[in-house]
Amino acid sequence: MRSDRADELAAGLGEHGIGSKAYYRVPVHRQPAMLEIADGVELPVTDDLARTHLAIPMSPVLSAEQANEVAAAVRAVLG
Repeated sequence: MRSDRADELAAGLGEHGIGSKAYYRVPVHRQPAMLEIADGVELPVTDDLARTHLAIPMSPVLSAEQANEVAAAVRAVLG
């Protein structure tokens, strides 16, 4: 999911015992190994996506109760 409060959400989900993961917080074009190739490259949408995304539990095997628990925790954290 995306949220301008992704880091706050991750912390809050953790307090509710729900795992989450922010993948590629540093976009590929800003990683040290790519600096020579991507020098001067500006990708504002990529930067924004890297800053705001958060992977939360979702799966076809997630029970309705588990999905509701995740949704309730997201609502509790974000208000």
